[in-house]
Amino acid sequence: MGKKFQTWEELSAGRRLRCRLEYAGLATVAATVPRLPRSVLRAFASLAARLVYTFDRRGRRYALANLRMVYGNEKSAAEMDKIAVESYRQFACTMLELFWSRNFTGDKFPECAELQGWEHLREATSGGGVIGFCLHYGNFEWLSLSAALQGYRGIIVTQQFRNPLLGPVFDRLRALAGHTVIQQNRSILATLKHLKSGGSVGILTDLQLDPSYPSTPVCSFGRWCSMTKMHAILHKRTGLPLVPMECIPLPDGSYRLVVHEPMSFPESATEQEIAQRCWDVLEPQLRRQPGSWLWAYKHWRHLPPGEDPARYPFYAGRSREFDDLWAAESPAAIPQVST
Repeated sequence: MGKKFQTWEELSAGRRLRCRLEYAGLATVAATVPRLPRSVLRAFASLAARLVYTFDRRGRRYALANLRMVYGNEKSAAEMDKIAVESYRQFACTMLELFWSRNFTGDKFPECAELQGWEHLREATSGGGVIGFCLHYGNFEWLSLSAALQGYRGIIVTQQFRNPLLGPVFDRLRALAGHTVIQQNRSILATLKHLKSGGSVGILTDLQLDPSYPSTPVCSFGRWCSMTKMHAILHKRTGLPLVPMECIPLPDGSYRLVVHEPMSFPESATEQEIAQRCWDVLEPQLRRQPGSWLWAYKHWRHLPPGEDPARYPFYAGRSREFDDLWAAESPAAIPQVST
């Protein structure tokens, strides 16, 4: 997010050809994957992850820089390399299993996942809608799908693809069980209207946004970054419950889909404080099982005013937009690294 994506008409002829080829490849995957056993998909994901990790020099560099920042001397180079590869594997599984989810029926989905704490969601929705939130962790796509299969259908806020042909493919998959999918860049007004009419919404709260978008400084793993604050805006404007959710991978290849108790905040809480507390609820699981998060991104690309660059990855730099955001959002303090 943060960059203006080109429309189809704005793309060059060469770029349009590339987009068509990407679409053809994705269409082949979409037609093939549902016919394969899930065990085959997971084996393929492991192989693909190792290959991509080997050749994706830039992503590998970002992932290892992030892990060194978080763990320092706590983990060896081999351990961090293993976490990074697992991160690639989990993302590959998530994408393949999204296509495979066409096989879900009412009695088949429980074979792949166990539900925990969903009574919290039933209680929270008894008086209207809720604002559910999670991270790009585990199979976050199945977490969303599971909510719809359990009858909690609502709006899903997603990011835009650089290839405009790909978005509709993923939107159809994410809407299989009844969700409505809208893009992040046009979501706030539509989502507010939906929530006020009694609907619910699901948001990925670790979206790393350009500071020019509705974002706020959030301290993750002891360092600051610019994350979405859409969930905080919606909570402040509607008063609806914020419900943390997470998908935890299990050793046998299934998932534990967890719903936590709804969070409450005083009326005086700022959007930055709400976003920070929401992150703090979910960060412990990232520490317990770090290989299931997306590490190959420039999560900490902005250096806050007065911060020591040595505490951040090599790609971090100063940004006037982030400095302005920092001044406007006024986070309380720069905390020390926590373990």
